[in-house]
Amino acid sequence: MLIRVMTLGVLTIAGQGKADTAWEFPNFADRIQITVENPQDAEYDGVAIMKLAELRQRDPKFPGRLLLAVEDQSPVRWLATQMDLADGELAVEVHLSPREKKPISVYYSTTLRDQVPVVPRVYASHNYGYNHATAAIESELAGYRTYGGFFLDVQSHAKGERGLFNTMFGYSSISHPPSEGEDVIHLGDTLGLGGIFLRAGDAVYRPPVSTPDYAHRAAKAGEPEYDVISTGPLRAIIQESLGDWVIGADHVSLKARYEMDAGQEVVHCHWWLTPRSISRNYEVGAGIRELESGHVSGGPNVLITDGVQDASVGRIALGLSSGEGAKRGEPLRTPEGENEVVVFQRRLTASQPIEGEYTVAAAWQGSGWNDPAAHVNDMLRSQSGAVRVQIGSHTTNPNPRALEGEPK
Repeated sequence: MLIRVMTLGVLTIAGQGKADTAWEFPNFADRIQITVENPQDAEYDGVAIMKLAELRQRDPKFPGRLLLAVEDQSPVRWLATQMDLADGELAVEVHLSPREKKPISVYYSTTLRDQVPVVPRVYASHNYGYNHATAAIESELAGYRTYGGFFLDVQSHAKGERGLFNTMFGYSSISHPPSEGEDVIHLGDTLGLGGIFLRAGDAVYRPPVSTPDYAHRAAKAGEPEYDVISTGPLRAIIQESLGDWVIGADHVSLKARYEMDAGQEVVHCHWWLTPRSISRNYEVGAGIRELESGHVSGGPNVLITDGVQDASVGRIALGLSSGEGAKRGEPLRTPEGENEVVVFQRRLTASQPIEGEYTVAAAWQGSGWNDPAAHVNDMLRSQSGAVRVQIGSHTTNPNPRALEGEPK
């Protein structure tokens, strides 16, 4: 993705060599050493993402059947991992001080079989309670959900509370004051947080919305479909698809993936538009709703709105960060309010599909942020300071006689 908390920068390519740190797992035959570096002036607690194709350049057998990662320090610290074979990536949990560089060893075996328990730090769910017209995605710090449309709503986490609450609230009747996992904002008929739209001339089109009715029923024709790509434990991914978006005589398919990483409060969105049968060109944009008693701020590629809708809830901020080539557009009016928008560089034409990316975030005063807009701004701007990952050498067990169950 173009906008990611973690990106891979392969700085050197080293061949197979001798181990230069102690071999911590004698029953494992192979190891690849990597280095992670935090270039920012702030502490980082999240994940490092590595491409499997790059790791397999060191050893085609990677990742074997069983994989473990540890920090190369004393005492050794075990790190949670998550394999995403669909995207061809490995996620490793990392904890880095400002400007810190740290070595990590990834051990793997082609014959050992086991399941290593990992405490989930993110979670995604297709259902919200028993309502199948929603999907939820959250980390320990913030939660979001989408209901029948290509936008996000905000789920609160109270100050000092860390955990995964969306499912709990999906089955509850909690209302006020806001509690863990509860909506803290009224989005109404707006672009919400990161809502997608098309525009042709003065006409604006949004994907159809299926407002949840919390009834046990099958999906209706024309409703978006949800698919949980990953429930965690380090990366949660939801995919939303609309196979036939009917715009007058035109037909378009739309797909979006929402991704959230451990330790983060932002959601990354990657969207794809495919023309099935269209007679004109469309601008593509995304936006966030303006809030009552609030103001709009931001800068290049960043939009932030904040305000107060309910005095008992307090101040809320919404933010959107777009990649290069996107430009800020004029505010867009929808039935329940104004929306700040960005317009992406590429237009949808009849000739080929297009795709794009953006990142969204929200902050609530009740989560402990005296200035939610400043916190959202910090979160979105930190995307440019990605953790660097350097893939090092592949080594083999220096004492192969100690291997159990491995070919000698």
